[in-house]
Amino acid sequence: MKMSLENIQVGMCVGQDLYTENGQLITPNNTVVTEELLARLKKFKINCVEMTHDSLDDYIFDIKSTAGFKSFQSECTEAKESLTTSLDSILQDNPDDVHIDMIKNLSTLLYENNKKNINLIDMVYSMHEYSDAVYTHSVNVGMIASHLGHWLGLPEEEIKLLVTCGLFHDIGKLLIPKEILEKPDKLTPAEYRIMQSHTSKGFELLDQFPDIDDRVKKVALLHHERCDGTGYPMHFKGDQLDRFSKIIAIADAYEAMTSERSYREPICPFTVVSYFEKEGLHKFETKYVLKFLAKILNSYLHTKILLSNGKEATVIMINRNVKSRPLVKVDDGDFIDLSVNPEIDIVKMVN
Repeated sequence: MKMSLENIQVGMCVGQDLYTENGQLITPNNTVVTEELLARLKKFKINCVEMTHDSLDDYIFDIKSTAGFKSFQSECTEAKESLTTSLDSILQDNPDDVHIDMIKNLSTLLYENNKKNINLIDMVYSMHEYSDAVYTHSVNVGMIASHLGHWLGLPEEEIKLLVTCGLFHDIGKLLIPKEILEKPDKLTPAEYRIMQSHTSKGFELLDQFPDIDDRVKKVALLHHERCDGTGYPMHFKGDQLDRFSKIIAIADAYEAMTSERSYREPICPFTVVSYFEKEGLHKFETKYVLKFLAKILNSYLHTKILLSNGKEATVIMINRNVKSRPLVKVDDGDFIDLSVNPEIDIVKMVN
């Protein structure tokens, strides 16, 4: 099958004779790829190469079947229940600091248990079939944000705080009427304005508690702001936004789009990544998005997908330049490099 040069890795096997434009042989058929060969192909501007099928089989990874998923599932369920109890208590007329401390302790627990979990993003996606309430979304956002913080090299204390930011960021939604929050149809302009008010409502609620870090309160207010000024409620831009709000904004958008909603099916992660590649670099902090995209799809290397041609396939490798269009292996044994086959798209993930 034909692959783009950036997807070819050392150890694979060339499936054709390769020549320069002048007819000089670069390498013969069945040559094993080395670093030197890759450099030579790049020098001669060879963009696509036919590769042997057998050499690609070793690049199929299976990390989704890890034994840790059931433990993770149980942990997420317990975290959601704990968060539900704590946030509901905060909404009462006489809230107390005990439940604030419970959420802080939950943040530490989630961080410590998952900071080395390389499969976390895929596990979070797999959890969507169990629950997608505000509480589960908040737990997921906190964990995704903590991984992004780790990828960005933030200090451990700031990464822990990101988990807390995620757990609290949508608390204002619990003050939105359920008929709006769970409406299966498109919101009217008036309803959308009420929905948007969850950011200010969340900030006002959290501001009652002096023991909550001000950065957590700020995230509740600003997590729907965008770096190009198109967000809400303040229409802040770039440097007007703190890094915690910028990180939660990315985690929140990704988690929300890949989750099922009452009015739509979950959006395929590769479609969401395509959105980030096309529009996200302007709306979100560019260096954060680039780091996020560089890491996020590694979690889906093993997953089954449905292609627009009706065939099911497995994701084999991520294209370095166009991450939303990976190399896949079709169930009938063929390989397709989607970066050089623009007529074929990934439609959805297959459980």
